Amino acid sequence: MRIDVLVLGKMKDFARLAEEYIKMLSQFVEVRLFELGHENVEDESCLKRDATKVLRMLKDDDHLILLDEHGKDFDSISFAHHIFELITRKGKLVFLVGGPLGVDDSLKRRANEKISLSRMTLTHRLATIVLLEQLLRSFKILSNQKYHY
Repeated sequence: MRIDVLVLGKMKDFARLAEEYIKMLSQFVEVRLFELGHENVEDESCLKRDATKVLRMLKDDDHLILLDEHGKDFDSISFAHHIFELITRKGKLVFLVGGPLGVDDSLKRRANEKISLSRMTLTHRLATIVLLEQLLRSFKILSNQKYHY
């Protein structure tokens, strides 16, 4: 069982924290984090180039989950059950964290679903950490481990 997290940007000073979460998650699932960078052009033409990078990495049967402020909301328990259902039915999950300008429409169309971590806009770095935290909480819930600290 594996989960890939694709980030259109660099984690920079958040990389160490992301590594800590990935290490904690390793007792439950293999998680791979890919920092894809993003085009520095400040217009929407860069979104297509970013999308090409992402689409090349995906296999047809990958279940792509786009993080989007307009996506479906979950609490931690319902998110855990949703992750369990997806892993059971779909196999490999791929989460996509967009860059500063968001993502190209081709990625929105390719996404199997969209989820929201918050109605507030988060930087790609912070969104990645929140996602990893919620994945860890999910697997603790599913393993009947304490998940409140």
